[in-house]
Amino acid sequence: MALWVGGIARVRPVRLGMPAAGALLVTTLLAAHGWEWEPAPPWVPATVLAVLLAAPSERSLRSDHDLLRARGATGGQVVGLAAAEAAVAGLAGGLAGVVLSLVGGFLPGTGLSLVREIVLLLLAGLVVAAIAVLPPVLREWYFVPADDGPPWWSPYGLDLVLLALAFVWPLLGWAGGTMLLWRLVELGLRKGKRVIGGMLRPLVSGLAGVLALSISWRSALLARSVALVALAVAFAISSALTRDGCVAANVDRVASLVLAAAAAGPSFGLALNERRRDLLIVSTLGGKRRQVATFIAGDALIVGGGGLIAGHLLGVLFVLLTPAEWVAFPHGYFALLGAVVIVSCVAASARIAQLAARDEVSDLRDY
Repeated sequence: MALWVGGIARVRPVRLGMPAAGALLVTTLLAAHGWEWEPAPPWVPATVLAVLLAAPSERSLRSDHDLLRARGATGGQVVGLAAAEAAVAGLAGGLAGVVLSLVGGFLPGTGLSLVREIVLLLLAGLVVAAIAVLPPVLREWYFVPADDGPPWWSPYGLDLVLLALAFVWPLLGWAGGTMLLWRLVELGLRKGKRVIGGMLRPLVSGLAGVLALSISWRSALLARSVALVALAVAFAISSALTRDGCVAANVDRVASLVLAAAAAGPSFGLALNERRRDLLIVSTLGGKRRQVATFIAGDALIVGGGGLIAGHLLGVLFVLLTPAEWVAFPHGYFALLGAVVIVSCVAASARIAQLAARDEVSDLRDY
């Protein structure tokens, strides 16, 4: 128990804040839409995206687990600590979601029906946090993490199978389209060093080859960020094009903006933070601050620009797969969505550039 309490107290705020925010988002969407099943309920892709965004990074887990191993912690204690972390985050986010839903009038029931709805929402918040926190912890503790490479489903063609089954359930098409995008982006970044170098040469001159090689090495990391931004943008576009003029539609739009900001901001920032070793090596080899900033800007351009373009394509695909009526094209909302993605990417890049400027050669051992 002392290990659990001490561990929770030492967990970084972002480690609890991200799953709590995911639980808040999902519970609010559930309250707004209700529990009635639809052919493609919008809270399902939002839940998947929230779980992916809330999952702790491998780097933070590895450092925590190294410390726990040094202190003699067992696997059961580590899993118990992760479960306590998920419970705290899930309850906090679920309670916040219930309060927000009550204030917004999404829970109009009274008496036992209201109590039942609140209990279900709290359970949903716990489930979201548990799915986000526990699998990465179990994978990091009990299994040797695989080297960065193509997605695990690539050899099996799972993305193509799901796309083929979209006529059975539209959400299978959502999943298959996103996974196919992930596969194609990772393959393009990994194999397209010459093309990427040629595109970057007018901007960075002699560093184009080095930057293209660095992007190729980190293709899996960047592909994941592009896929997350694209999925958030696609969710926003599908919500805006298929629903209009109701309370649930407004909640979907706000949730879409929040998810897009999280995917292009904190989530991309964590992925970019994994490349600080590359940035430090560039600085050590004589790279100037402008050149280091170019490395960061290249990643931001790939994630922000690629995510927006691919997200629009995925969004239209989702609308075509969903049996719903099209509505007027909300140009203003899409402009706001693009601005949110761009600003979030720029903010994350600026923060990583600030941290990278402080790194010293002695910090290489920490990466």
